Amino acid sequence: MKVLFDETFFYYRYGGAPKYIMMLLKYLPREYWTTTDLFNFNTYAHEELGMKLNKFRFRGEYKLVTELNKLYTKYRLSRQDYDVFQQTNFRTYGFKQLGNKPMVMTYHDSNLSTIDPHPEIVAMQQKSIERANAIIAVSQNTKKDLLRLFNVDEKKVHVIYHGIEIPTSEELAGKKLFVYPYILFVGRRSKYKNFKNFVLAFARIHKLYPEIKVVCTSSTFSQEEYGLFKNNEVDGCFVNINATEHEMKLLYRDALLFIFPSYYEGFGMPILEAWSCNCPVAVSDASCFPEIAKDGALYFKPDDVDGMSAVMEKLISDDNLRLDLIARGQNRVKDFSWKKTAQKHLEIYENLI
Repeated sequence: MKVLFDETFFYYRYGGAPKYIMMLLKYLPREYWTTTDLFNFNTYAHEELGMKLNKFRFRGEYKLVTELNKLYTKYRLSRQDYDVFQQTNFRTYGFKQLGNKPMVMTYHDSNLSTIDPHPEIVAMQQKSIERANAIIAVSQNTKKDLLRLFNVDEKKVHVIYHGIEIPTSEELAGKKLFVYPYILFVGRRSKYKNFKNFVLAFARIHKLYPEIKVVCTSSTFSQEEYGLFKNNEVDGCFVNINATEHEMKLLYRDALLFIFPSYYEGFGMPILEAWSCNCPVAVSDASCFPEIAKDGALYFKPDDVDGMSAVMEKLISDDNLRLDLIARGQNRVKDFSWKKTAQKHLEIYENLI
């Protein structure tokens, strides 16, 4: 059996959906898959799969790379020397060359239909859903959204959770990246991530614990965000870091808590990452979070600034509660593994053949 993965997530440096694809490739038998990738920019592909990173940069690079990869993907699809095509990101330009070969797609979340509307991408999602022989949803909540938003045969939809690699003691070794106590906020700070309400909630924590800061990963702060910090008298309390995978483990390890206040997520991979590094977790009670976290987290309503602040204050002030939550997270994380994720994908591929 040979599964052909397209190239689109190799353009992304980081991100939950690209990481899922790269970890899936890592745990599938190597002889079972190939990709149409010519130019790799993905950190996970480099660190987990040993693929060489393209470091050259020039004006118009992205447009050139995507056009070259489109041509190569069409060529690889037209060769028909594979058994199943795994689409990674809703690109439909190769469907003619795909012919009648079985296709699998993954539906990660409904953000592009609801919270962050992109009708042009949703149109590609619709075409992909119609063409797919099997659709993978990353949670039951995401499956529910998919069935509500699109005309799709439920028999084609399979729920497969993401996995996690539990770090070794060696991987969790190393000096602290920050000497002061901090709360960890991971990933982008788009509107649906609910960052503004978190800043408002943290401003109340700051009055009680002025020594505590917030460490944010991903992009640098915008001028609007700096204004938000200043207006709430927490400027100087927020720190940004573009962390490596190893540094992310250390950030989770040393955080007072990891907070995930999003209005919506398809799965919430950082929850597993926090658990695996013995970090207590606080999340909103929205979307898939109760399904994934269960009793391994403390909950608050995403629009309840007082409630969010109260949950953070509980975890900061109560060491026994933190230890109990860490223990619950350690127990819950045992239910997730990339090996299990890959095996369930493999079963779907084999059934299509």
